[in-house]
Amino acid sequence: MKCISLVCTVHEENGLANVSGLYAILERIQPEVIFIEALPDALDQFLAACTNNKLESAAVRRYRENSIVELVPVDLPTPKSRFFSDYRYLQEMIEGKSPASRRLIMWNKNYVRDHGFAYLNSEHCSKMWTEIYADERAVIVKIKDQRLTEISEIWNKTIELRENEMMKNILKYCDENSFERGVFLIGAAHRQSIIEKTKEWSEKYPNLIQWDFTCGKN
Repeated sequence: MKCISLVCTVHEENGLANVSGLYAILERIQPEVIFIEALPDALDQFLAACTNNKLESAAVRRYRENSIVELVPVDLPTPKSRFFSDYRYLQEMIEGKSPASRRLIMWNKNYVRDHGFAYLNSEHCSKMWTEIYADERAVIVKIKDQRLTEISEIWNKTIELRENEMMKNILKYCDENSFERGVFLIGAAHRQSIIEKTKEWSEKYPNLIQWDFTCGKN
């Protein structure tokens, strides 16, 4: 049975959430395989830090200098720029309407800065994102803006499709290849959803992967 550690991260350095911190986690786990939040045909761009995943890219490059590791991109194609600009608009509207949203986002950034990967891989972080998303939904319902509703629905559907695709590709790789230790690097906003999906997939394929949710805590 393969052991895969879920290591949640951020894409840009912020205080203790930095390249050195993620590199230290990789050195401790010593993965033979790293599953990354990138397209199969975008591996070169990932390593060159031309994607949004600059923190992960730098840490993985440093780890590869002294370790043999297989990098496995598992994500879907990147949505068009309109997808991200629409979501930024949604966030700006929600933060403008909701003091609670502004407060939660500020707290989250501060926790990332002050506690780094210990926070990003904690139940505290999962609960924080649950609160952020709950507030987002409540504000959208309250202001009754059809455009914001549509943006939110498209965003959530896309995230669900991406997470399912990443899980499916990890399982496929594990079924077809032999190794002992792997790491799945993904943004912390996905943490709780991915944990729930690992439980669902583990029931379907009980002898394929042993998931570890503790190794990301440095």
